[in-house]
Amino acid sequence: MKLNRKYFVGALLMGASLFGFTSCNLDEYNPSGEGADQVLATETGMEDLVNQMYYNFRWKYYGREDPALYMEGSGDIWANIPEKNEYGMQMTRYVNLQGDRGQIAGAWNRVYDNVNLANMVINRIDNVVNLSAEKKADYEGEARFTRAYAYWWLVEFFGDIEMRTQETSVPEFKAYRTDRKVIYDEVIIPDAEKATQLLPVTPLHGDVGRATKKAAYGILARACLARAQYETPGSAEQKVFYQKALDAANYVINNKSSLGIQLYGTYDEIWQAKNNKNNTEFLWVVTHSSISSLNAQPKNPNRLHLYWAPRLLERAGITAGAEEWEYPKESVLLMPTYYFLNLWEDWDARYDALFQEEFPENNPRGSYRWTQVMVDNYKGPASLVGKTVQKGQTVLKFTRKHVTNDEKIAAANQGVLLLGVDDIYQTEAMTQLGGCKIRKPDESSVYIASSFPRFRKFRIWDRDPNGTILLQAANGNVGFADVPVIRYSEMPLIAAECYIGLGNTSAAAQIINQEIRNARVVKPNHSLAEAQVTANQMTIEWILEERARELCGEWLRWFDLKRTGKLVDYVRGHNPAMDGNDVVDEHNNLWPIPNTYLDKLQNAEEFGQNPGYNPYVRN
Repeated sequence: MKLNRKYFVGALLMGASLFGFTSCNLDEYNPSGEGADQVLATETGMEDLVNQMYYNFRWKYYGREDPALYMEGSGDIWANIPEKNEYGMQMTRYVNLQGDRGQIAGAWNRVYDNVNLANMVINRIDNVVNLSAEKKADYEGEARFTRAYAYWWLVEFFGDIEMRTQETSVPEFKAYRTDRKVIYDEVIIPDAEKATQLLPVTPLHGDVGRATKKAAYGILARACLARAQYETPGSAEQKVFYQKALDAANYVINNKSSLGIQLYGTYDEIWQAKNNKNNTEFLWVVTHSSISSLNAQPKNPNRLHLYWAPRLLERAGITAGAEEWEYPKESVLLMPTYYFLNLWEDWDARYDALFQEEFPENNPRGSYRWTQVMVDNYKGPASLVGKTVQKGQTVLKFTRKHVTNDEKIAAANQGVLLLGVDDIYQTEAMTQLGGCKIRKPDESSVYIASSFPRFRKFRIWDRDPNGTILLQAANGNVGFADVPVIRYSEMPLIAAECYIGLGNTSAAAQIINQEIRNARVVKPNHSLAEAQVTANQMTIEWILEERARELCGEWLRWFDLKRTGKLVDYVRGHNPAMDGNDVVDEHNNLWPIPNTYLDKLQNAEEFGQNPGYNPYVRN
């Protein structure tokens, strides 16, 4: 999305920054002589304000580390790698999680910033001089989409919070909680519904990243599904929200062509770098630019390709060179759990699209000869010592399968170090839910502890040195791929879950078979029948498994487990902590209110901390 003029508008709403304007291009315009009322009464000022709503999503969230930890790492399909077992453990494992975490305060402040920006647009849109009806509808629609999305996030994270629908332009030092159902019913759902009416099919100015009609239906479906959790299971009241979510999801499914949605022929194509910037299955993306000045943090726009990688560099001859696009810099952080790797069946082409098990040699000298030290670090077969691997040939393989010693020796004879799941996970000590701990490394197994299949959903290359590479440098860590936040496949999965809630499991199976388990997810030499599902399989537990397979890494896992009441059991049963400190409890279905926010309130004790966390005490 182009941001030709950006006014960084911050409001002291829930402890955010002071209200004011600053221009990112002083040669274009200096607003210091005019107040907000005058600027925002112009078309240019209003469009700059609308553009600003997207800033925080690009600066702090989608493409950055913190959301990877507290949205995905906090669930059951990703775990801290052993060498970073205590890194961010408050967010990934809830250890010592309290209201003093800066990452939680950052989410609170910046998402509330977006609420205030949206309020400003909605409150002021009628005052803009000579604004066309088309642009007025678009600006208001984008604001209502943003406010719906921001409040959905805040309510699911923090529960009953303050609901504000008017802009805050001066500091406010008292706040009062509003029941989360009221926020859904009076703001989130009505805003999303209004956005579906106001927003166009194609984004304003053709700017990818702006909210459009398909994005509005996407957040409407997601929000109504979330709202259903707050009604008695099976009740007529709950079914009202299942039906609303179903209607929104089905609108997208049944109107793909008119909404500009076109499904790729293979699942892999969704994630190929060449399709990233104009992806026909993404309903809404957060954009990052190859032009550094257009990124909120020019040196750190999008680093997602780093966070789910095993440690490869400087091992077995693998290096990060200026021409070695296959191996960018690493920020080894999260790894798949055994439970997650065990979810995939042999027919499923999605696994091969999403995970890389074989790693080719790229030694600039043209080959690598296995040393005794390197073999010992991997506890590999003695026969591997002295074997030579040519550049381009597989040198390491980390597989989700069980591997025998004979298979390791056979691989070693080809110059390949092979590790299986039993090397990485404590598969001899499974939980009743099919999870197991990661093996705690000792000095001789530290290499094994960071060796696992590489997650490639956020790839920044097309596995072709002459193809698309979404990196500023092949051996760098600055990527500029766009980040999908709402994607088409979420819609049939929402529809299926709603059908289950409405008692129509046959319809749930039908939509899964048509829209998810179709030919494009089936490997060659396997039949479509292997992938197809039946009505008897349609349970919430099955839906959660399929959402893990289909939507892994897409910022939804914690929300999914919370919404379905599975967070505690699934985290403990699917992702038991390596050192046994499984402290997750029911109170973790909400995150703590940031202390930095409570410190600013005159009625902090009345507003209170969320249940289960340390009660707020003013310093």
